[in-house]
Amino acid sequence: MEMTGFQVGLDALVSLLSAVTGALAVWYSLKGKVEIQQVILENLNTEMEEVKTHKKEGHALLHKRIDDLKSQVERNREKNDASLAGLKTEMGAMELRIIQAIHANKK
Repeated sequence: MEMTGFQVGLDALVSLLSAVTGALAVWYSLKGKVEIQQVILENLNTEMEEVKTHKKEGHALLHKRIDDLKSQVERNREKNDASLAGLKTEMGAMELRIIQAIHANKK
């Protein structure tokens, strides 16, 4: 009777040690996976912040280019208006010379 009680106690001890060992193995495995996922998450957050800063820089550069193009278009429009005004005055003077030449030929 004593031996079977000791054997049952020994079997229970072995089972308990096996369960504890299994639980520790699972805990270390999960702990390693969580640490790996934490590192991956930190890397993704860092990369996302870098993308955000690059995006902001890209938007600033794009708006600067658009503003430069707007100012260039405005300068070209002013030059065009000035050249049109010059052409109008030259055409008016040419028209006056033609009219004067026609009157001179009639006399």
